Amino acid sequence: MRPEKASGLFKAELSQPCCSAIQIALIDLLAKWKVKPNGVVGHSSGEIAAAYACGAITANEAITIAYYRGQVVRGLGRTRLGGMAAIGLGRDSIASFLQAGVSIGCENSPESVTLTGDKNVLEEVMENIRKSYPETLVRALRVDCAYHSRKS
Repeated sequence: MRPEKASGLFKAELSQPCCSAIQIALIDLLAKWKVKPNGVVGHSSGEIAAAYACGAITANEAITIAYYRGQVVRGLGRTRLGGMAAIGLGRDSIASFLQAGVSIGCENSPESVTLTGDKNVLEEVMENIRKSYPETLVRALRVDCAYHSRKS
């Protein structure tokens, strides 16, 4: 219930278990409605929910995994200055903007990628994209580390 800046929800040690708890609750709600998956896919922390959805782990195990993932990331954030950004362009459009220390962490769709890497280089890459594509979404993500990069 705290204001965004005071909540700390963006910190991995809180966001990882909270996100997994919401995903588990959604899976349980769908199951209550008799909606069962034929297959599951997960990316990053979504793999925890996918493992739960297919019955490979229990809810308690899922939250425990998410908790420890958050603790590990918390430690990485203290030693490595990394970041991530959502970009409303596809791989081909942003390829020329990439610099050493920044890479594509995820291709979300043909028109959306997530960049990840060294925070200082990432800010420069974001600014260059903004200059070339002023109408495009270029948003830094509030994360403690550069998930899916060599910085994590």
